[in-house]
Amino acid sequence: MEISEVFRIIEKQLESVNAELGFRKESEDDKAITFSGEKGIYRVVYDAGTSIMAFECAYDNSENAEFNTLSRSLFDTESYNDRDAKSLANEINDELASLFKSRKKVDLEKVKMPKAVSRTKAKNGVISYDTDSLANRFGALYPDMKDRVKENIAKYGEFLPETFFIEVGSARVIDVIANGSDTECKKLFKMLNEVYEDGTNEVQDIIGVTILGEMKNDPKLMETADKYMSDYMSGPVHEINKITGKNNSLTKKLKNPPAYKPKKKKAGMLQNALNSQNTNR
Repeated sequence: MEISEVFRIIEKQLESVNAELGFRKESEDDKAITFSGEKGIYRVVYDAGTSIMAFECAYDNSENAEFNTLSRSLFDTESYNDRDAKSLANEINDELASLFKSRKKVDLEKVKMPKAVSRTKAKNGVISYDTDSLANRFGALYPDMKDRVKENIAKYGEFLPETFFIEVGSARVIDVIANGSDTECKKLFKMLNEVYEDGTNEVQDIIGVTILGEMKNDPKLMETADKYMSDYMSGPVHEINKITGKNNSLTKKLKNPPAYKPKKKKAGMLQNALNSQNTNR
C-alpha cells in the first residue's frame, strides 16, 4: 500500500471529527498530511528512512507551533492494508476527541516539579534515584526546561520520562555535548553520572538509551562524552551506541516503544538492548 492511499483513508475516516472540531486539511505530500483549525494543528508524518508513521499535534497553528509526538506505528508497504489504515485513523480519532473537545489551559504554576531522592540516602544505598529524581535534577540544571517537565506531568497525570526526553530533553543533552563549554559538560555529566550510578534500572535505561543513546555512536560526540563519563556508565553507553548507531529492526523498536501503561513496571530497555547485543555476537 502506498503512503498516499493511507493518507486518503485517514482523511476520509476523520471527516466527522474534523468537522466537529473545526479542522480542515492544510497540506499533503508524500511525507505528511496536516490538518489545522482554531484549536490547533495535527499531522501524520511518514519517515521513509525508519518506516515509521508518527501522529503529532500542537495547540496552536502558528509557524512556530511546537508539535508533540503522541504515537508512532510501523508502516510496511508490503503488508500494510486498508484495515491497518482504518485502525490507525480510529486511534487518531479517539486521541483528537480527548485532546481537543474539552481541553483546558493548565496553570503550570500550580503543577509541582517531581521530588528528588535525597543524595545522602542514595549514596548510602538506602534508596535509589528514580526518574522523578532525574526530572528534578534536570530542571535544576536547566531551569528553562521546568515548564516542559510540568507540561508533561499536566498532560499525562505523572512524569513520563521516555516521552519527555524523546520529545525535548535528549536534544538539550546532545546540544550540550556537541556545543557546550567544558564547564557545561562537566555539570551535565556530574549529574548524569551520579543519578546513573545510584539509580534504579529504569533511570539507567533512560540515561543510557533514551538520552545518551541519541549520540548514535557519532565519533565526535562519543569522544567528548568519554572525557566526562564515569567508568561505571561508560561501558554500557558504548555498547548501547554500537546499537543505536545502526539502522536496523532493534533501533526501529527503540524509536517506536510500546504504549505507556501507567503504574505497571516496564521491561528495561537498557538490559534488553545489551542482551540483544550479546545474543548477536
